[in-house]
Amino acid sequence: MSRKKYKPLRKDHWFFGPILKNKKLYIQVMAASAFINVFALFSAFYIMVVYDRVIPNNAIESLMALTVGILVIVVFDFSMKVLRGLYTDKASAMVDIDVSENLFKRISRNEQLINQPTGVVSAVVKEFDLLKDFIASASFVAFVDLPFIFLFIFVLYTIGGPVAAVPAVIVVLVIIAGLIIQPVIRKLSFNAAQDGQSKQSVIVEVLAGMETLKTLKGINVLRDRWVDSVDRQGITSAKSKFWSQLTTNFSQSGQQLSQVGIVVYGVFLIAEGSLTMGSLIACVILSGRTLAPLGQVSNLLGRFNQAVTAYVNFGQLMQQPVREINRSSQVRVDKIEGQITITNVSLTYPEQKEAVINKVNLNVAAGEKIAIVGKIASGKTSLLRLITGLYDPSEGSVKIDKSDITHMHPDDIRNYIGVVMQIPILFSGTLKENLLMGNPNATDKEMLAAAKIANVDAIASSLPDGYETLIAEGGKQLSGGQRQAICIARAFVGDPKIIIMDEPSSAMDSGSEQQLLEILKEKLVNKTLILITHRGTLLSLVSRVVVIDKGRILADGPKDKVLQAASQQAQKQSQQKPQEESEDVR
Repeated sequence: MSRKKYKPLRKDHWFFGPILKNKKLYIQVMAASAFINVFALFSAFYIMVVYDRVIPNNAIESLMALTVGILVIVVFDFSMKVLRGLYTDKASAMVDIDVSENLFKRISRNEQLINQPTGVVSAVVKEFDLLKDFIASASFVAFVDLPFIFLFIFVLYTIGGPVAAVPAVIVVLVIIAGLIIQPVIRKLSFNAAQDGQSKQSVIVEVLAGMETLKTLKGINVLRDRWVDSVDRQGITSAKSKFWSQLTTNFSQSGQQLSQVGIVVYGVFLIAEGSLTMGSLIACVILSGRTLAPLGQVSNLLGRFNQAVTAYVNFGQLMQQPVREINRSSQVRVDKIEGQITITNVSLTYPEQKEAVINKVNLNVAAGEKIAIVGKIASGKTSLLRLITGLYDPSEGSVKIDKSDITHMHPDDIRNYIGVVMQIPILFSGTLKENLLMGNPNATDKEMLAAAKIANVDAIASSLPDGYETLIAEGGKQLSGGQRQAICIARAFVGDPKIIIMDEPSSAMDSGSEQQLLEILKEKLVNKTLILITHRGTLLSLVSRVVVIDKGRILADGPKDKVLQAASQQAQKQSQQKPQEESEDVR
């Protein structure tokens, strides 16, 4: 599947698209910044006029008029700053909503993320907060103020003539220092992000496998990894802060030198009669305002590089191909009979060379019930993923009735195919919400009917609040068998025509399994069933068995015939083994 190329400053770009969508707000932010910077000039003009005109002439009335004017400017300046903050926050919130919605779609529909480390993906997602905070904070405003440096230098030149050369030189030196140090900080920010991903990956693994780690005494191994990643991130962050602080200190020293230089140079110009006292004071004030954005930016170089690193890492995630979003020929299916046709299908997972499913052909009639059996890693679950539409085949086609599954709308696939995965997964929420997860529009009657199939009604009655009982993340307070029963019931909500089950009773005791079998025999009438199992007892549900190995079908036929052939093959192999061992002894 080809990867879609995204270019900056396009409406379909994951980050700049939402910014362009809210460009009016950002234009208002920049307009407010323009007013704020222009208003900053008036305080300098006020001081200059007072020293040069009011004091020598004792013009009290003029002082009052000027003071009223500057107070009005202060009020407008305050208003602009409040509005700028509001516009910045609102724009950031709108961008956050758009990007977050797009992010969830891409994560939920990205087949390449299935095998990615959860900790790494969650760390990359968390990095978006750094980028979001940057465009919503004073950091962004500081960068917006940067172009106004040239305005202040021009005004300085207008007021003080050659005095403007002093802050201009300082500005150039600070920029050069920033450019020299910037690559160092950028590299350190990238390394810190990588270390943060490693740290996040470790903690996610610990939380997911805490009980296993304790039984294996493996907690010390991951603790060492955690401490190592924390140490690396701490060292990298300390280096980054050092270089950022160095840039900040250089900028602050530049501001001081600029003021000193202006005063010294101004004294000689006053002696020559080419500069007034008020103009000198105004130049000192404007000098501080000129260099202030550089000081802020220098102080924020670390955050800027973190934001850039977050943009790059998050962008790689957002530019992953999304299979369902990219389908251009989706069709809606109103009804299905339940026939499944697999024609010359192969599947190669992303970043793997060998096919896990290789030239498979399989036809399942509507209402037919088959079992797919095979060794571990033979391709059974991969075939299930193709039939359920979780993956598109690399070659060939999978059809439900006469509709190619890659052209069916995802909602139709979920409505007509009920799936029980090998590992029972529950989500935080009530028991009822978990049962309705696959079909939120189902009625309570349909939900209760499905609950009886796997004895979930008995589970609900044993819980304190019945179906409204809150289930913890992953269903941790329930046993493995209870979680599996809920997942089986969930697959039957909405009465789908096709049921696919991967080891549906692996966590159940023999009594629960037998009870499940009796109910399934009744509920699976007129439904197509594909069953993946290693348990012989479940084979009573099917009439046909397909044997798969290394992604290829080795046998396909009536259950009794295939099982008999498999038994004979096993006996033949067991007879050959002693003969081979005796020959080895000889």
